[in-house]
Amino acid sequence: MKPLLQTTMFKPVLAALLAAAALLAAPVTAVHAQDAAKEAPKKQRKASGTLSEGTYRQLERIHDLIGKNKNDEALEKSKALLERVGNDYERAVVRQTMAFIYISQNNYKAAIAAFEDALKLDALPQQPYEQMLYNIAQLYFQDGQTDKAIERMELYFREATVEPVADAHILLASAYSDRKRYRDALPQVDKALSKVKEPKESWLQLKLALHYELKQFPQCAEVLLQLISVAPTKKDYWKQLSSILFEIQKDKESLAVLALADRQGFLTTEPEVRNLANIYLLLDIPYKAAQILERGLQQKILKEDEKTLQLTGDAWTMARDYEKAEAVLKRAAAIAEGGEIYYRLGQIYVEDERWKDALDALAKAQAKGVKKMGDAAYLEGVAAFQSGNRKRAVETLRKAQTYDDSRNAATQWLNHIAQVEEAEAQAALAAAEAKEQKAEDAAKN
Repeated sequence: MKPLLQTTMFKPVLAALLAAAALLAAPVTAVHAQDAAKEAPKKQRKASGTLSEGTYRQLERIHDLIGKNKNDEALEKSKALLERVGNDYERAVVRQTMAFIYISQNNYKAAIAAFEDALKLDALPQQPYEQMLYNIAQLYFQDGQTDKAIERMELYFREATVEPVADAHILLASAYSDRKRYRDALPQVDKALSKVKEPKESWLQLKLALHYELKQFPQCAEVLLQLISVAPTKKDYWKQLSSILFEIQKDKESLAVLALADRQGFLTTEPEVRNLANIYLLLDIPYKAAQILERGLQQKILKEDEKTLQLTGDAWTMARDYEKAEAVLKRAAAIAEGGEIYYRLGQIYVEDERWKDALDALAKAQAKGVKKMGDAAYLEGVAAFQSGNRKRAVETLRKAQTYDDSRNAATQWLNHIAQVEEAEAQAALAAAEAKEQKAEDAAKN
């Protein structure tokens, strides 16, 4: 992300330039010289000359035109002045002034050329020289010449006799990042952050991006916490923090963050709601997962399709709320193309000995088609027998015998039915004989 150049930031520089030019001839006191030595041990550049009275007055007029946004006229006068000045220092000051005018006109390439020409003269004192390095680096970066921006910024940091501002570190960090030099960029961002009381959101975003590129996920989590404190209403930070925590296997913390985001109404899309439900399921909290899914369906965030309804039914089942699970699974089964959900309902009904419900569900399952057709037929046969419909039981169990997976179980049940029927026949015969014998005995008496 490249910082936008603002022409207003250069106006104080112009004013300072003129003020400094007027004071160049003034002697430096011994006290000031000692302070400068303590604060800036690096060698100080000195102006190679001074401004004449005439040049200074002309620069004042040009500066006044710039202040009135008469940039074209200011540029013409600057070019004319450049032809008349008498030393390199004056030429450097005029070219620097021209560069600021070009910046006001958004003509960055011309501004860069003017700054470079001024630098080549090697005539400016230390502070204007340092500022020029910084300004030209900004222009290079804005113009897409990242390598040159890096070169100038690195020179600026080597030459600086005054502690660079935080923005300078961010500029170099941005340039490094643009060249995928993430490890070089991070210390610059950290340096910038150390120089301000309140971190800027964009700086923290850059730091987050750098840590992410370096796969430093715990550090990503720390930065996201800072971003949330800076911009607590931005839902993306909450979701990103949850994802990062999940990535570093802090599942409970991930869920806690996502749950907080949900309470604030930040989860408004299908993937977000589904993700929260899945984390609840992963952490074996199916009741909350089911609630989240139900709410998503009610609010139309989740589509009422087979997949979502089946997941909701599974969640209610795991939460042991079988009544709600059954209701959702019925809805899912009705819209499903296949019969698998009806088959599952049939299994549940058989386990609960709800034989009539099982018969209905298993018949629908086979009508729609299931992978285990033999097993479905077998269960239907069992349910039919238990509900008293032996004819249907025999028919469906014989059908189950035609499938390899269910042949043995179906045969056993058919044998069982045959044994039951034989036992019932024998019992009926014995009862009939007993009745006949009783009648004969009564006749004799």
